[in-house]
Amino acid sequence: MNEHKLSPDELLRRVQAAEGREHRGRLKIFLGYAPRVGKSLRMFDEGRRRKLRGQDVVVASTQTEIPEGVREIAGALTAIPPAGGAIDVDAIVSHRPEVCLIDQLAFHNPPGSRNAERWQDVEEILRAGISVIAAVNVQYVLDQQPAVERITGRRAGMGVPEKFLQEADEIERIEPSRPRALAEARGHAKAKARAGFSTRRCVRPRSSTPLARSRGTTFRSRW
Repeated sequence: MNEHKLSPDELLRRVQAAEGREHRGRLKIFLGYAPRVGKSLRMFDEGRRRKLRGQDVVVASTQTEIPEGVREIAGALTAIPPAGGAIDVDAIVSHRPEVCLIDQLAFHNPPGSRNAERWQDVEEILRAGISVIAAVNVQYVLDQQPAVERITGRRAGMGVPEKFLQEADEIERIEPSRPRALAEARGHAKAKARAGFSTRRCVRPRSSTPLARSRGTTFRSRW
């Protein structure tokens, strides 16, 4: 009868978790269905538009070779240089921007870095209350790599856990328009469908905990 009744400790844990999420930065992911589909361009262009609206936007990481269409947009934004080959988390937290742009989300940090993976750096930035917009291709989702490899014959050497992506407030898929790239993207999408990972654009409420529901909290679909 009382098997679903929460203990005081469990109730406190849930309340603290809900409050922690309320102070957490928001995470938006541009998920590319194939390489060179324009996810980085879309991400930096959103950063440009946010800056025009008066938000403090910084760039924490870019691709090694910045595409020509991205270079001009990224150059107009404030950059936080890397430290030791990894994102400078301390500098970003000290600057306290409203939004931080992070390209190449799937990235191994150099040995000796505070975190082994770039997505772990993003976790720290989010916990500091700073929102992040990041870009990654579907073949870098660790849990889906075996399925993607069966379709495409290739496997990425680094990746991001699916659980991390599922914590995003918004995921926007970027599909290619060129026929050849479209065929490749469809292969990636088929692999994801077989593995049961949702690839549609979705917006996630700020919290779905019983505490938030009981308060009747409402959330904006975009931020």
